[in-house]
Amino acid sequence: MFKFSRLLNFLEDPRYPSVGPHLWLLRFTGIWHPDNSTKTRAKRALFYLIVAFFCSQYLKCLLEFDINGLKLVLQYAPFHMGIVKACFFEKDYEIWRKLIHYMSNIEQNQIEVKDKGNKMILKEYIMRNRKVTYFFWALALFSNFSIFSEPYQKNQVNNNGTSQYFYIFDGYTSFEREPPGYYVSMLIQTVLGNVVTMYVVGWDMLVVSIMIYFAGQLKISKLYCSRIIVDGSAEESRRNIAKLHESYCNLIKYQKMFSTLISPVMFIYLFVIAVNLGVCIIQIAEIEDDLPSLVSGCLFVLACLIQLLLFYWHSNEVTVESTFVSYSVFQSNWMGCDIKLQKEVYLLGLLTSKRLTFRAGPFNEMSLTTFVAVSKRTYSCSHSHTFND
Repeated sequence: MFKFSRLLNFLEDPRYPSVGPHLWLLRFTGIWHPDNSTKTRAKRALFYLIVAFFCSQYLKCLLEFDINGLKLVLQYAPFHMGIVKACFFEKDYEIWRKLIHYMSNIEQNQIEVKDKGNKMILKEYIMRNRKVTYFFWALALFSNFSIFSEPYQKNQVNNNGTSQYFYIFDGYTSFEREPPGYYVSMLIQTVLGNVVTMYVVGWDMLVVSIMIYFAGQLKISKLYCSRIIVDGSAEESRRNIAKLHESYCNLIKYQKMFSTLISPVMFIYLFVIAVNLGVCIIQIAEIEDDLPSLVSGCLFVLACLIQLLLFYWHSNEVTVESTFVSYSVFQSNWMGCDIKLQKEVYLLGLLTSKRLTFRAGPFNEMSLTTFVAVSKRTYSCSHSHTFND
């Protein structure tokens, strides 16, 4: 019922209506590991190998104080964020599992209930989830092709016999920096880099899909709030209020849990992406007579902005939807109730008036206002640097 495309049916999992494709991708990389099979252990071993490879690049920058290596880290910072995201996911794995099981149980129960309004909202937000997900997957695939082909376009062999070969990641490999060792190193970097891309895409789209879930569940809460009063049955109305009170308290509880999970990662990501965008814009401004590098740089900046916008747009949507729930409480026929029941309706309205937000660290609320401010600040700093130069 909620499948976006027959071609992608194998990604769906009826146990996880919202996050089936995301868990498939995370399971494919070994980050989501509900079992402990040999294949899963091998994937987790690959994860630790990738972490070691990227850490060797950081150590190389520090121990040898290689400015070119540092520039390379800054240039491809979103890839390095994949390691941060995967490590935080691994650290908080049990909490993620608890959150995902809560979401899926709620959705499965709602699907079983024969309620057209309920199912319409479920179908709408799950379909939207799939559209955003597959769009971002396609964007990541296209960006990867552009990024991993860029070093080959920059490689130079001079007339005096000297040569210059460029990397994407300068982690430790035991091969020489010139062919044929260069191509073996690039093969290793390409394979590991694409796995890290799957870490990034899997984590990012899981987070966005959970934000879409919370916005959708707030819409369902609005629907239930407008129906809490049953004419002629004060007892049934009280049961509806108690049931909605419990479900909304759980929604707030898990929304806070989710916010705690993503807050430190989003804080690091916001800082890294701001620096990365500034560096990329400066590099684009300095490009002369190199159309492939210009196009590649512009696509990379665009992909980073779209990635950041997806987080802040959907976070902002949750906040906006949360401010409307309490209004629905008073759309019910509460005026015809006795005073005691009206007080209970008022208390429910007070609970549902809570404004739900996500934060990137302790200071930044994830909203469209913050996104615009970060974009303006990044552009003005990079423009100022270019102008001064």
